[in-house]
Amino acid sequence: MKNPICNANVALFALVTAASIALLAACSTSVQEPPTPTPVVLPSPGAFIDSADCSDLEYGYLGQSKVTVSLGDLDLKVIVEIADDPSERAQGLMCRESIPAGTGMFFYYPEPKTIGFWMYNTYVPIDILYIERSHNVADKITMTPCLRDGLSDGNWQVKCATEATNYVPKGEWITALELPAGWLESNDISDADIYDVKVNWLTVAD
Repeated sequence: MKNPICNANVALFALVTAASIALLAACSTSVQEPPTPTPVVLPSPGAFIDSADCSDLEYGYLGQSKVTVSLGDLDLKVIVEIADDPSERAQGLMCRESIPAGTGMFFYYPEPKTIGFWMYNTYVPIDILYIERSHNVADKITMTPCLRDGLSDGNWQVKCATEATNYVPKGEWITALELPAGWLESNDISDADIYDVKVNWLTVAD
């Protein structure tokens, strides 16, 4: 004769098991799909100035890439336009109305340089980082707009070339990163920190 207590235990076990399976099935049908990711909107370059001095620029916006400005655990991502041939480098950030936060221009040269930049036909204050082959910063200089102030083309260029003597870096460099003036400080990188900063970029071919 079968033990009725055992039979009751078996029945109770079967009932609990069935209830668990039903609960699991109910839970599995109520799982929601993950939300659709919000598209990342990259900052756009500053608009060009509409003026006679800016009417004959050879280039519009240049191709974009990313660089990372790092100090310790701080990594700042910058969307940059790449100037990697002589005519692109010559134009640089001329005739921009602004340089939005988180953007800039990256200048690549195939060989090391010791010269500086000028601000001819450039209307936005710029912090320029001169960068060594090792990705360390060789120097940081703030450059201010060189305004025409009614000068002829030739005298304007002389004025800008004279001011540019203040923009020559202390050491040799191979790439340069132009950023809106004050952006690094607003992100907790001071002038006192600058020689501990590294700038990393994707490989650029000339």
